[in-house]
Amino acid sequence: MEFPKIVTTPPGPRAQEIIEREKRVISSGLGVKLFPLVPERGYGALVEDVDGNVFIDFLAGAAAASTGYSHPELVKEVQEQVKKIQHSMIGYTYSKRAIEVAEILAEKAPISEPRILFGMSGSDALDLTMMAARFSTRKPWIVAFIGAYHGQTYGATSIAAFQSSQKMGLSPLIPNVVWVPYPNPYKNPWGINGYDEPEELTNRFLDYLESYIFAHVLPPDETAVLIAEPIQGDAGIVVPPENFFAELKKLLEEYGILLAMDEVQTGIGRTGKWFATEWFGVEPDLIAFGKGVASGMGLSGVIGRRELLENLTSGSALLTPAANPVVSAAAYATLRVIKRENLLENALRVGRFIKKRLSEMKEEYEVIGDVRGKGLMIGAEIVNPDGRPDPELTGKICWRAFELGLILPSYGMFGNVIRITPPLVITEELAEKGLEIMERALKDALAGKVTGRTITWH
Repeated sequence: MEFPKIVTTPPGPRAQEIIEREKRVISSGLGVKLFPLVPERGYGALVEDVDGNVFIDFLAGAAAASTGYSHPELVKEVQEQVKKIQHSMIGYTYSKRAIEVAEILAEKAPISEPRILFGMSGSDALDLTMMAARFSTRKPWIVAFIGAYHGQTYGATSIAAFQSSQKMGLSPLIPNVVWVPYPNPYKNPWGINGYDEPEELTNRFLDYLESYIFAHVLPPDETAVLIAEPIQGDAGIVVPPENFFAELKKLLEEYGILLAMDEVQTGIGRTGKWFATEWFGVEPDLIAFGKGVASGMGLSGVIGRRELLENLTSGSALLTPAANPVVSAAAYATLRVIKRENLLENALRVGRFIKKRLSEMKEEYEVIGDVRGKGLMIGAEIVNPDGRPDPELTGKICWRAFELGLILPSYGMFGNVIRITPPLVITEELAEKGLEIMERALKDALAGKVTGRTITWH
């Protein structure tokens, strides 16, 4: 397949027709349309739309299409399974494929002798995480981070703090949640340069948590869990100091508080390790997973310490389609492909290439304020000359990239971070071409040649 290939300026006529049809029947609450893109088919890290335009994909469907598109082994496993039986309810019967998937996840997870719950999306995986934490500890309070996007169910929305609009008109939400600032090395409330002084940033946060939050806001003895993304995703690919989670875990253990990691976006090889938690040398009590585990085909869940998940009330975590035979087959194929094709190593290798090239661009273009990430989870922060976020320029860069054949989303708490989370199968050749398009888009935007801009959360 030729890449990229723009046969008509997107959105083309067929795409425009479908977009108009959607407006007549589908609620706007379904999502934020980043691009006027109507995919028809995909191969590897390429997406073809209904008008025949072929794009390099730096999004992977919100970092979910881990093995790319139409991977032969995934297709084969899913087709063979659906011919046999498409549904059996894991809550009532036993599923060989689901058990095999659980065995692989239990082997890879940085938790000793874990047990596993299955869900359908990252959102319900976070609901299950909250349920497990509160049920096992019999404590009501939850601590979460500002900037965290945990999902869209009522439970996940209740603990999220990405954009306030996410909660508009939905109260009352689940109570007993307190939010704290994430230790962003680039910009944080304490004004510390976390790249130069990572330990100082960690210590300042821990002092804030203990001296202000635990002392004055919520009783630590009644706190069940702190829920964190090991690398914040939608907030702008924010990587905390290397020692942060190890030191945080020590403090939480003093108070008997669990540490739960939301690895829905970061897990299953995205950062070059099976779970991003491994980068930080800590063993959490609970891990939520989803997105890439079945290459985006609707499987999620929680991995947790045996004593936390083994005694849940029978049926309390039951979801009818969870880990059905077809999505379990997709997950089984995905996990095998990641291992056999060395996609963790590929994520590290191509990720290093992308970060190096972006760092070179940062030296040339002062509007790139920061480049950060691990593996194939990378962010480039776009700023004004005074260092403030520049969402307008960011949106124009991403729009021009789309016109040139690159799916390049803008994200971040202030809409000014270019997010690069391609399929784990992306090659260095594709990545290089994508970065060439990004740089051309950046030049065009700076030259005032771009009138459109992508839409993001607001």
